[in-house]
Formats: sequence, C-alpha cells, structure tokens
Amino acid sequence: MSRPSPLRATVLLAATFAGAFAGNGFADAAAPTPPPAAPPPAASPSDRAVDAARGCWIQRDAADGRASALLRLLPDRDHPEWLSGQLSRPEGDDPDRRVQLWLARDGRSAVLASRPLADPRAPAPAASAADEPQLRPLAPTHAPGRAPGSAQTLVLFPQPRIEFARVPERPLAAGDWPADTLSAEFLAGTTTGPSRRLRVQASEERLALILVSARGTGAGRDTPLFDGRRDGCD
Repeated sequence: MSRPSPLRATVLLAATFAGAFAGNGFADAAAPTPPPAAPPPAASPSDRAVDAARGCWIQRDAADGRASALLRLLPDRDHPEWLSGQLSRPEGDDPDRRVQLWLARDGRSAVLASRPLADPRAPAPAASAADEPQLRPLAPTHAPGRAPGSAQTLVLFPQPRIEFARVPERPLAAGDWPADTLSAEFLAGTTTGPSRRLRVQASEERLALILVSARGTGAGRDTPLFDGRRDGCD
C-alpha cells in the first residue's frame, strides 16, 4: 500500500485546521455574548410634604384634651413605596370600617378607602356621576346606641375607594401653622367638572387632612378629616 506524499499530507493537514477555525468562527457568530442586564430603575425621590406626614399622630378634643382620633401613617409592609394608615377612635373601631389613607411617597397620588386595600395601585371600579362620595369627619364619640365595631362607619362612600392625583398648587398654611409647614393637594375628578380635593398639610409636630370644598357640587365648606399632633411610635 502506497503512503501519501509529504506534500499531500501537508495539504490535508492545512485543510483540517482551516475547517476547524471556520467552524469555530461560525459558532461564535451564531451565539454572540449577550449584553449586560440593564440596572433596575431608580426609585422616585420622596416628596417632602408626604415625608413630613409620616409618623404617628393623635387628635385631641379642644374642650377637655381627650384623644378623639388616631392615625399611624407609616411605610406599608407590602408596598413600601406608599405610606398607609387608618383613622380610628381611641376606644376602638371595627378595623374593616376605618378610613384607609394611602399616600404615594413620591407625592403623585393618594387614595381614601372605606375598606382595607390589598393594593393601592389596583384600578378602582368605574363610578358614575351620581356616585359623588359623601364624606364626614371623625366624630369624637360614638353616636348614642352605637358601640365600637358597630355598623357605623367613619366615611360614607357609594364606592369603596377614591383615587386622587397630585396637582401642582401648593396652598399656603393659614392660621397658627409654623413657617416650615409643607402642603400637598390631590384632585379627585376632573379639572373642568365636579371635583373634590384632599389637602395634606404637615409640619414637624402637626398634621391635618382636609377635604377641600368640591367645586361644582354645591358644597360650600371644607371638611377636616383629621387635625392632630405628633405622638410617639412603638
């Protein structure tokens, strides 16, 4: 049997290496290195007025100084980008019938609800023009014949929640509020039709929640939901 000549062997060896390099080049082209993963989006900066509202607050009756309402407004455990809290009476209320307050920490939105919410971002059910919510402030005591935990509710809502969007106006605090007071105003409704506004007004030691008179609904006065002083948090 004849052996291949040295020249033919060299040609075969060169062809083998060329095919190998060509194959590797094709594989590299078919599977390029994936680009690095994009960094997660940065959290929105906290709003100063909302930050000022964070904490535990107590409202006292002007006549005798007794506590009439409590609000613990802190970052929510499941939604830390929101502050959440409940307006309640010191003697106790049914937790399922307390006023639920949610403030987005970036200051863009707020929610008031008459029932606990699993997620403040979940869309609210559609409401008609006849569903204008009726709200009233916390009474300092239970009405006669009403015991804590009864069917009496602190807020009367035809719908379970009202969503508010931030408006650019920053109203100035009036009365005996200190100079460092911060305010945020939120709108529910439209800028051209009937609307209701929620005002959050906070200083280092005081917090007020006010439902501003609704334009276009015949309401003629603002409704204070809460006006309290800072209290220690456990």
